[in-house]
Amino acid sequence: MELRQFTYVKMAADCGSFTKAAEKLFISQPALSNYIGKVEESLGVKLFDRSSTPLKLTYAGEQYLKRSRVILSQMEDMDREFRDITHHMRGRLKLGFPSERIIYMLPLILAPFKQRYPGIDVKVISGSGNSLRENLRAGEVDFVLLPTWSKYKDISQVTISWEELVVVAAKGYLQEEHVKDRERKIVDWRQLSKLPIITLYKGHALRSSVDVLYRNVGRKPDIFLESHSNMLSYRLAAQGLGFAIVPDITLDLMEGSMEAEVYHLSEYPVTWDVQALYREGTYIGEVEQSFLEIAKEAMRAN
Repeated sequence: MELRQFTYVKMAADCGSFTKAAEKLFISQPALSNYIGKVEESLGVKLFDRSSTPLKLTYAGEQYLKRSRVILSQMEDMDREFRDITHHMRGRLKLGFPSERIIYMLPLILAPFKQRYPGIDVKVISGSGNSLRENLRAGEVDFVLLPTWSKYKDISQVTISWEELVVVAAKGYLQEEHVKDRERKIVDWRQLSKLPIITLYKGHALRSSVDVLYRNVGRKPDIFLESHSNMLSYRLAAQGLGFAIVPDITLDLMEGSMEAEVYHLSEYPVTWDVQALYREGTYIGEVEQSFLEIAKEAMRAN
């Protein structure tokens, strides 16, 4: 077996197309198709159902891909370990961020990291919390930086920082029954939860936390609008179309934009931890450990 066959099959499976996979691998489509065909011939099984669009794995292909990911992950671990032994700091670090969090966090982390490790290329992807965790399990990223209240199977977590979840609404939108303490800006969540809310689609970390808050009062949310953006939620709430719950970093991102009133959810701040997630058992070398330390320092300073 050749190591590249695992890479080629994984890329074809991820892309759902030999043509798209070949483009990413910088080879021709016939060459890729022919190569995978030879792999199938040597194994005596078909790895792909070529009659479907997009391309789908057979049962044998699913098992092959599962093993391939383990082997490729072990190869990456070996590369990291030998990088530590030789102190030849070259390679790649693959990061995943929620789509808005990347705007806030990446500029704070990337500059000091690249200053310390100029030979390490950084690849970044963004998406919802659910999709990023799947990317992590599939070996497509090394770390995902994600706020969460949960523990996940087969994933290790390191706390980077914490944030408060706050309520935003247009000035005058919340009535007396919705506010427990006007001076200290604390809402009565049981009453506030009766109003329309603007929130994110399911699959986002923020939406999962909002659903927990509603379950705590035995109520289903009256959703005015779902979106992929906390900044959009803020702007719509500022227009009096409902209220929104956002992490307090959104307030920094919206500074100078539409003004909204900001309230605490309870007398004691409702917070979540921003975690760096990585695959359980992954080798954490000097570069990876430094990344975690730099992320903590950057977020503490801001």
